[in-house]
Amino acid sequence: MICINCGRTHRYISSSIDQGMHWLRQDESTRLGICSFCPDSVAAWDQGARDVRDLAAAKLKTERETDLPGWLIKHAKLPSLQHVLIEIYKELESETAGIERMIQLLETDPGLTARTLQIGNSAYYGAAKQITRVEDAILRVGPFDLWALLISTEVKSLFFGIRPDLMDMNSFWQHSLFTACACRVFAEQQRQDSAGELFVAGLIHDVGKLLFLQMMPIEYADVINRHIGGDEGAELEVELLGIDHAQLGARLFENWELPGILIKLTAGHHTKSSPSEQVTLLRRADKLAHEYLDHKPTNAESQAHTEPAIQPIAALFQQLTELVL
Repeated sequence: MICINCGRTHRYISSSIDQGMHWLRQDESTRLGICSFCPDSVAAWDQGARDVRDLAAAKLKTERETDLPGWLIKHAKLPSLQHVLIEIYKELESETAGIERMIQLLETDPGLTARTLQIGNSAYYGAAKQITRVEDAILRVGPFDLWALLISTEVKSLFFGIRPDLMDMNSFWQHSLFTACACRVFAEQQRQDSAGELFVAGLIHDVGKLLFLQMMPIEYADVINRHIGGDEGAELEVELLGIDHAQLGARLFENWELPGILIKLTAGHHTKSSPSEQVTLLRRADKLAHEYLDHKPTNAESQAHTEPAIQPIAALFQQLTELVL
């Protein structure tokens, strides 16, 4: 007898009975079984698995059925988010925040250093004089604004290979950026301290959709087709897949160890429970982005829009399009 999971034999199990080892499942005709070292394989055995390949397939199926978000994140094989960016956020939030540590962290990564200088020298920041030092870029852009732009573009860079017939990625990121700009303008108008985090949340709030599209394109196509027909997208996701893109995105961000505020904002932007003030702001921005970009208003229509902040939002969107997209 041999265990199909770990390979332990009947002789080993027999010699270890005094240690509590035994067979959980066994088939005398094939001399195969599951030993007590491998209780996680019992369900797969009961589903008919009788060799290593069957066992792996059954475990994968069980994993997907019991924890779809975990399965998607585990098997998506996304590149890791730059941990330097998480460390920078922690530094900015600390009581002893200073740019010296931020400079040190950015300069450990050539890619982030180059991106920092690119942002600092962009037309958006009126770069009349070229800068070549990370410190100068931080001072020109501002520590928190720089972090927000770096992490936003970093997340954007991780998703590729989405089928164009299922998602127009240019439109997706335009919607995300417009939502981010609206979040920032609304937050500044309300004098909230979290304008930077809200900007980032606006840009990444729909990332869960991209994970669905990468890992489950056929299943998610059903969601898209029915949504086009008028059904509510998030409700369809729950009905057909068991979880919506907001919850999936939040799980992904937990896995990446993103700041808690980004996780909460992402998770909450489609919930029906009473939202926080910040979640309400994100929902308002998301709704405005759909209205504005789907309709593509003329300048005259923009000026007559019922949302009083539409002009500064649209202006910020135009200014940041080249920088972020």
